[in-house]
Amino acid sequence: MANPRETALLTLYEIEYNGAYSNMALKDALERVSDSRDKAFITQLTYGVVRRKLTLDYIISKYSKTKLKKLSKFVLLILRMGVYQLYFTDKIPDSAAVNESVKLAKRYCGKSAGFVNGILHSAVRGRDTLEYPKGRIEFLSVKYSFTEEMVKIFDKLDFCEELLSALNTEPKTTIRLNSLLYDGTEPDGIESEKSPLYEYARTVKGFDVASSKGYLSGKFIPQDVAAMMASVALTPKAGDTCIDVCAAPGGKTTHLAELMQNKGRILAFDIHPHKIEIIKKNAERMGINIIEAECHDAAELKEELIGTADRVLADVPCSGLGIIRRKPDIKWHKENAAELPILQYRILENAAKYLKPGGELVYSTCTLDRRENEDVICEFVKRNKEYEFVRIELPEPLMRENEGYITLYPNIDNTDGFFISKIKRVM
Repeated sequence: MANPRETALLTLYEIEYNGAYSNMALKDALERVSDSRDKAFITQLTYGVVRRKLTLDYIISKYSKTKLKKLSKFVLLILRMGVYQLYFTDKIPDSAAVNESVKLAKRYCGKSAGFVNGILHSAVRGRDTLEYPKGRIEFLSVKYSFTEEMVKIFDKLDFCEELLSALNTEPKTTIRLNSLLYDGTEPDGIESEKSPLYEYARTVKGFDVASSKGYLSGKFIPQDVAAMMASVALTPKAGDTCIDVCAAPGGKTTHLAELMQNKGRILAFDIHPHKIEIIKKNAERMGINIIEAECHDAAELKEELIGTADRVLADVPCSGLGIIRRKPDIKWHKENAAELPILQYRILENAAKYLKPGGELVYSTCTLDRRENEDVICEFVKRNKEYEFVRIELPEPLMRENEGYITLYPNIDNTDGFFISKIKRVM
């Protein structure tokens, strides 16, 4: 059986060289690990290396005479893991970090074990004198391990550095209690803590969804508080007709049903057939029977639905910059910044047509790029005079003055980064 560091190494290989998503690759790897401490260490090491990759490469390049692109794949990954343990953990002795890295090198790239040993010893000696680049953008990029393009997006905010730091932290796992089944008692079998942000939110520890009785019996669903707020902001009522145009996996859809007391009608669309099945299973598990899930591309208009909805939720595909804490490999996935807003606007344009006069729509994303957020919704309202912004009402801890749109930030709100806007059809 592979030791924890070897498991992390092979997981990182899948992520870096075979295009696996970090959360999925890690899930697959942990299924073969039984010890909870090993699982925690593998998770920390895997996500830590992915999260800090740019910084780690900068440090390695300080001590390696060989260009990083010329190093073998396993040598580079082992060095990243070693440097991460030396620079970004406080409970692992230097000797263990170096020696275990050398052992991995002997197994996966034997001739390079001495090279790995030398680089890591040099990194230990130079740890207290490490200097980052002097220019602001490059400094922030290297220190916090974000591309310069991302830093420039966040640098428009007064708290850029605090945000970058927060996006590198490990988030807590949050669940949303099913208000349809909640009787005042907390879910059995998990250690939970009431969230100060929302009455049905709980933070949990040692949480394994698949084996949880509470989850299987529909008493809760994993969801960040920020995502919960999209449904809260829409304020659906019992008996409404709602349309969720980008619904999978169904967290927000089921929340809408709960807020509607499971009375009314919700049409839930997603472009992927297998995700429609996930929505249906979540609804069935949670005792919800008003959701009609259907495979449909939100970028295509369903003419028969024009003017039929009281509420519409458009939680559109986005670059995901607000959930980097949970999916750190988003940092390294290239998104077409020009094409995304075009798709988002098309979805919004169709979704808005489904509203009845007086109906309301929430446009939301889990990104922090205003080109996908304010720019899209403001351009829509500017072009379409029959719609206007509506003030958003959220629970007091998350509430702030707004004229129809709010952004939540991990460094301010202790949630994922999330954008929520709300408009009303007035004619």
